[in-house]
Amino acid sequence: MLLLTAATAQTYDIISTSGTIIDRRSGRELQVGDNINFQTELQFSSLHDRAVLMNSEKAKYFLELPRSSFIDAQFTIASYLALSPVRSRPALITGTRGNPALIANGLSQQTLREYFAIDTFTIIGNRFRLPVSRADAEIFDLLLRYVDGNKVEEYVSSDFYIVKSDLILQGNGIRECFVMLRDGDNVVPVTQLSLFFVDREQLFREFDSLLNALNHRKENNNTTREILRQYSVDVYGVIDRAVLETTISDYLDLM
Repeated sequence: MLLLTAATAQTYDIISTSGTIIDRRSGRELQVGDNINFQTELQFSSLHDRAVLMNSEKAKYFLELPRSSFIDAQFTIASYLALSPVRSRPALITGTRGNPALIANGLSQQTLREYFAIDTFTIIGNRFRLPVSRADAEIFDLLLRYVDGNKVEEYVSSDFYIVKSDLILQGNGIRECFVMLRDGDNVVPVTQLSLFFVDREQLFREFDSLLNALNHRKENNNTTREILRQYSVDVYGVIDRAVLETTISDYLDLM
């Protein structure tokens, strides 16, 4: 308790927010770019609200309701109970996850599992086509299965597009999504993951806030690219590598 309370006394930069989180002491909604201390209660508007913070030591934290709040839909909580460190994911950069060449060169249960992994997969924008060859797309279908309330939903994509508006989301995503591959009447389980969407312009604002908090100039070089790449996979999990690199290039071109 002492360590957690001490953590809330630190100063934090707000890098990103999703949903509405109110500091009950000041009555203000948390905003990207704000510099704040947490020694208060927080009011969340839903179970899916989340913010990303960075402290003075450049450590990143999630600010979100803990799993225990999901049981009784408790939206008001002491700030220290909502803080959790962001786990660094270097393996997502150097490993096979999100590598489009995996499934472009031959779609199978194994290559699709290695591409998605079993953690979190995030789509930048509102729609995304998996990098599957035309020949494989003519043979296979992509199936996504998830629960909405008491109902099981199934999304079938014969062209391997995942479209945000075609899914029933909780906040910006689906926390438990089963990915399957269908070949005719044969359905093969691939993986279970959390599927999320992030708006491109929102990600650009997060990049701005991140570089400002790090006192790092926005320059198109390897160091800046690595900072943005690492932030993206730390906070959002697996992202298609080609899409992520294009997004970072587009952001850095806006000088």
